[in-house]
Amino acid sequence: MNYLSNFFNTTIQLNIYVIVIVAACYIAIHQYRHKPVLNYLDVILNYIPVLTHEFGHVLFNKLAGGRAKDLVIVTSPRERQQTLQQGFAITQSRHLAGQWLTTIGGYFMPPIMLLIGLASSHYQIPSFFIFTYLLIFIYFLILTSRKGSPIVVITLISIILYFILKDENIVEIQLLVTMSYQYILGVLLGEVLQSSWTIAKLTFQRPSPQWDGSALKELSHVPIFSSFIVQSGLSSIFMQ
Repeated sequence: MNYLSNFFNTTIQLNIYVIVIVAACYIAIHQYRHKPVLNYLDVILNYIPVLTHEFGHVLFNKLAGGRAKDLVIVTSPRERQQTLQQGFAITQSRHLAGQWLTTIGGYFMPPIMLLIGLASSHYQIPSFFIFTYLLIFIYFLILTSRKGSPIVVITLISIILYFILKDENIVEIQLLVTMSYQYILGVLLGEVLQSSWTIAKLTFQRPSPQWDGSALKELSHVPIFSSFIVQSGLSSIFMQ
């Protein structure tokens, strides 16, 4: 079981340029996601950000005493184009405040996880960040009604981990953790920047379109702007 000890004791050195490049690729591919091939790359790249966003809805709903019934990531480019949904969470809230928290939770979760990732790296406990995502993924697998994609992801990750960890090669373990860490931070940064721009654009668009922010506006005029401010603020903190 030394490989588990090696994993949890692994330290990393983040490369800001790699993270920014991943974020830039994320945004660029998302902008051209309607083109062949890129539509599938968009699904792959934003799998974790979409999971983070939808899990945010579920988590904040639970904190408000609600009930989560389903959590889905749409993996078909055609379905995404037809429904205009990358994913969705089916929740039940007990009161108005619960609806408010549930809706805003999805927008707060990516920047929160980005901050957790940066803090874990700063204090040299990267395994905490990755383990947190492992727990999120396990919960997602249990809750979701569409278990096909998470099972495929788990199978691929298990195969990769088997070949890397079986020899207990510390260098390869460190490389795996570093690459995974920078990839996750990169797509999260890309999502925060992308969604901040989208929130700002939709908030001031006239006539006002129907989106999550519309529900927030009906409940309170503050959350739409606060979510934009929080995401933009966290992005600027990261870039400093």
